[in-house]
Amino acid sequence: MSNKIVYFNNLDTIRFFAAMMVFISHAMSKSFNHLKIEDSIIEKTLFVISNGAMGVSIFFVLSGFLITYLLVTEIELNGKIDLKKFYMRRFLRIWPLYFAVIIFSFFLYPMVKTFLGVNVELGSNFIYHLFFLSNFDVLNISQNCYGLNAMSQNITWSVSVEEQFYLFWPLVFFLPKKIWVYTFTSLIVFSLCFRVYNSEIDYVNYFHTFSVLIDLVIGGLFALTIKQYSSVKKLFEKTNTFTHAGLFITTFLILYIGTDTILGSYSNSLGRLLTSLMFGAIVASQSFTKNKSRLNLGRFKFGSNWGKLTYGIYLLHPIAITIVDVTCRVLKINYKSSFYSEFGMSLIILVITFIMSKISYIYYESRFLRLKSKFQILK
Repeated sequence: MSNKIVYFNNLDTIRFFAAMMVFISHAMSKSFNHLKIEDSIIEKTLFVISNGAMGVSIFFVLSGFLITYLLVTEIELNGKIDLKKFYMRRFLRIWPLYFAVIIFSFFLYPMVKTFLGVNVELGSNFIYHLFFLSNFDVLNISQNCYGLNAMSQNITWSVSVEEQFYLFWPLVFFLPKKIWVYTFTSLIVFSLCFRVYNSEIDYVNYFHTFSVLIDLVIGGLFALTIKQYSSVKKLFEKTNTFTHAGLFITTFLILYIGTDTILGSYSNSLGRLLTSLMFGAIVASQSFTKNKSRLNLGRFKFGSNWGKLTYGIYLLHPIAITIVDVTCRVLKINYKSSFYSEFGMSLIILVITFIMSKISYIYYESRFLRLKSKFQILK
């Protein structure tokens, strides 16, 4: 095992913020409908922080960045990629919690619903989820039986996309090194063309692997150019408080104004390119800055600490929502009658989510992570 240590402390907070955007979208955003804030600055700001789609996009960009950086570093150290160890690391990190959620969604929760006399038919297909194709299950439901789904199952769609990406991505680096950048660029163009072709079909542009591939590859492209071009690495090493503030403000304004306002009719296809580039720049600047910036996100200890548990927060929060919702139905509590009651209940859901993710990490996921360390090439 190499003594090379690769760890970007600031990225844990980015993970936390991305997870919170998804959580707010699913658990809190409906409470905002009680507020009389239509077309106001507050409404648009709340839309930005509750934009779960962008939260997922951040996760994709970050994953592409980290996996690419680690793979290229492994090649630099050992001259090759150990595919067996790579896949074992992904298996031990992703599969245990993923399948725990699948078991709950397809077997335990239906039993609870039957016990409570709730017999709502679902269109979800277990086979899709078994083979990490749940994003195509969501696509099928969206096209053929809209509404017959459950959030605890749907949430796995992005994990499936990442697992599909991990399956083929290491193989790219078996190509000659001189064509890596061209391969990345070609994949980005392919994803853009796919998005343009399906620009009128929102659910395809949102859930299809080829549509969101642009996020993962752009993240990878940032990592590759940093690795291959010292001038690019030095550029990000020089980032400071002013640079970080500029990136944060620009990204916020893009999300606030909306890519549809900036790009017009091309927003649905090209808007993802713009936001992915901004997320990639933020990830790279936070990863490599050598300055003591006031906006180094590692300084935010709460976000940094809970950022390590975001896989659990992401996958388990729909179950927390389900627990609270079912409990309120059984007790005949109408918590959706006002902003205060619905927002207050969302805070309870947040606490339950944190507790579940902490328990999951300490008593379940960590067991597999210890096994994962046996297959580490880089510490």
